[in-house]
Amino acid sequence: MDHPGRDMLLPDLLPTEKLLAALAAEFGLDAAPECEASVVYADSFDWRLYRKGYLLHCHGSYWSLCHGDSGEAATQPDGPKLQTSCFAGDFPPGELRKLLEPILGGRCLLPLAEVNLHSRQISLLNRDKKAIAAIEIRQSADRERRTLLLRRVRGYEGEHEVIRRILAENGVTESVLPLTSFEDACRAKGRSPLDYSQKFTLELDGDEAAREAMIRIYQALLDTITLNMPGALADYDPEFLHDIRVAIRRARSGLIFAKRVLPDSVSLSRMFRRLGAITGPTRDLDVYLLAQDDHVKRLSSCLRPGLQEFFAELSRKRQVEQKKMARMLGSRKTEALFSAWQQALKRHDRQTADLSDLPIRELADRIILKRYKRVMRGGRNLDATTPDTETHRLRLQCKKLRYAIELFGSLYPKQELKIVTRQLRKLQDILGSFNDLSVQQEMLRQSVITLAAESPQKLDQAAALGGLLQSLFQEQEALRGRFARAFARFGNQKTVMLFHKLFRKRGR
Repeated sequence: MDHPGRDMLLPDLLPTEKLLAALAAEFGLDAAPECEASVVYADSFDWRLYRKGYLLHCHGSYWSLCHGDSGEAATQPDGPKLQTSCFAGDFPPGELRKLLEPILGGRCLLPLAEVNLHSRQISLLNRDKKAIAAIEIRQSADRERRTLLLRRVRGYEGEHEVIRRILAENGVTESVLPLTSFEDACRAKGRSPLDYSQKFTLELDGDEAAREAMIRIYQALLDTITLNMPGALADYDPEFLHDIRVAIRRARSGLIFAKRVLPDSVSLSRMFRRLGAITGPTRDLDVYLLAQDDHVKRLSSCLRPGLQEFFAELSRKRQVEQKKMARMLGSRKTEALFSAWQQALKRHDRQTADLSDLPIRELADRIILKRYKRVMRGGRNLDATTPDTETHRLRLQCKKLRYAIELFGSLYPKQELKIVTRQLRKLQDILGSFNDLSVQQEMLRQSVITLAAESPQKLDQAAALGGLLQSLFQEQEALRGRFARAFARFGNQKTVMLFHKLFRKRGR
């Protein structure tokens, strides 16, 4: 059969049997037994499929993906059963997996909503008793909506025109977007499409007092952590913990300037430091494990088994660390930290500091320009002999600048802001890769020392780690040259002038 079209809405006053009688006057009807089905809609926590216009649902192990615009679908009759979560890689090789993998990346699929449907499937036959089309009539368990889906067999265009005429004569003309049912079902479960994004998207008013703006910023960061906490505790995918870590880093970064706006920021600083310490070890191991495929490909086939065993040990260690982190994050002590955060924000609403009443746009200009100048000084001093520690310090300065731009981004023109953030992101990508390579090499060196001291029999692992060390070192050296070129573009006259235009000093 052809790809199905859109679902069409059956009018409330149209009895199903009347429509079937009209079709039976022209065609033979072969009805399958009526059935009840529970359809589960799935997407990533941050709506990656929905953002691309896709709708994914499953019934048991039968999966179907369709696009809201084109209606094109891919199906998988023997996919994974969705209990709590699953990944694109859990699907058998095929069209559905091919479509899902580049969209989902490392994010898991979650059951976001469930709809119970009553379904009737009827084949339409011509005079030769050949099926020329099929209709499926669906009704939700609450009986609020009935829809009809028409599937056509190629080569019977004349009969299909008759079917369309009969449907139109009975008022079946209004299409129902597939995403509509999904959106309604999600809202019934307490979620709303696009209610979460990994980007910081808080809208600020430039004339808003700094105190009120900072309170809203820190409330938004607390909300991000709270939303991601269940997924991190259940260990659905590494992105839940990553987003918690980013929110904590944004919050810690902001405290440097928040202390002159929010009087009680010192207590918040201790809180964020503790949360960072709790989540750090598990996230570090996630970073190593996410690089596994790339690292294995770097080595010759004879060294790969040793490296794979090393990563298997890291995976076991990660399981231990994740359980430890989950216990600490789920403890009453950590719960008290979040409660203290919330109470501190309420206190700040009644307290003032020397910059509390400053317009937030003026404060944002000061902060971003100050951090931009630090990045420029650090970048000019970087060369081929710069120690890794200095490169790491510059990376942190770039990250602080990026966080400040993200937190206050709604105050500035989007297109011009996009230009400076694109250049900054290139610097960060290079410095981030440089730092990751530095950290990984140090971890590998310590692992080689441990292997040599504790287990002389693990020569395969030691040899593999030695080969990987050399490969990582060579890549790190190449990044120094790339950074120099990227910083030259970031520091050119055009970008410098744009920074000063966007974040110029005001009101003084």
